Amino acid sequence: MSFDLRAQWPRLAVSALLLFVIFGNQGFRGLVRNWMELRHLRSEIASLERQESSEGERLKALKTGGASFERMARKELGYIRKGEIEYRFPPPVEEKP
Repeated sequence: MSFDLRAQWPRLAVSALLLFVIFGNQGFRGLVRNWMELRHLRSEIASLERQESSEGERLKALKTGGASFERMARKELGYIRKGEIEYRFPPPVEEKP
């Protein structure tokens, strides 16, 4: 079984043309790049939707209850009530062996 170039040239020409069309132009690479960007953007959208959901729950808790509002103000902003005394302690120092 030998390779006859004259009999196979149409098949080789079509194969070379297909390889050039698929890999030799910016279209295919652009398509792959756009597909990867789409995957990245979809994951970013999902992350932002989760963040929006948690922030929405936090906002609802702040609107409905005074205790959660006060707790968040104390924790995040360091607010204290009038007449209260705030005690601050230095962080523990690790002893070196």
